[in-house]
Amino acid sequence: MQSKWIFLIFSILIAVGVGPVDADTVILKSGEMFQTSKAWEENGVVSYYRDGRVVRVDAQAVERLIHSRTPAEPAPPPPKPLAPPSMPEPSAPADIGVPDRLPGPPESTGDNAGYMGLKWGQPPSQIDGLEFIQTDPAYGGVRQYSRPKADKRFVRAQVDNIVFGFWKNQLYIILIEVSNYMDFLDLKAEAFRRYGETDPVAGQPDKFRWRGGGTDRQLDYDHQSDTGYLWMRSQKLHAKVKEQYPE
Repeated sequence: MQSKWIFLIFSILIAVGVGPVDADTVILKSGEMFQTSKAWEENGVVSYYRDGRVVRVDAQAVERLIHSRTPAEPAPPPPKPLAPPSMPEPSAPADIGVPDRLPGPPESTGDNAGYMGLKWGQPPSQIDGLEFIQTDPAYGGVRQYSRPKADKRFVRAQVDNIVFGFWKNQLYIILIEVSNYMDFLDLKAEAFRRYGETDPVAGQPDKFRWRGGGTDRQLDYDHQSDTGYLWMRSQKLHAKVKEQYPE
């Protein structure tokens, strides 16, 4: 499956920032996600507002365009392009599809991905069963892999897909996807057991975020598309990405 990552690199959380309740959401195939006051598609190009300007990306690089449930004012016609769009900020990773051990306390080291003993920065050759999916062009290229022969589970939760993103041959992002609310609740329960309970984002009861221990995480469910995900990203590698690809 070409991950919906191809769904979230899944920023899913733009540096784990809080977005407005009535914001549109743009999810890139690289795994990155951006919340914006308005997003639209026209002539094969997806446009959205960011930092007071219009950012444009090829529609083929967009996995999903989610419009807010709260009606927003009609977007003004897109202005004529003045400069190339800024590179979107990277988002989060997905998890491996193999049963994991029961969760323990949150990891304390910056290299521990917090799942199946994986370490951020590992090359794909050190993870059994990976098969290449595609390369996302963001940040000089993020190679995406899945484990098609592995059982699709996060600990005890059944999931639909797990995608691994590697930047410069280093594990950078993990993305775990589900396609119904019951599976999302199981995924949420396992994420809370493993990473600790956290309050939902204000006004968004099915969105949760964690920071610390060297990892950014976001858990989210969209009732309009009946899809959810758990996204994880290495803070250390993301800092290096931002050094090379500043805003």
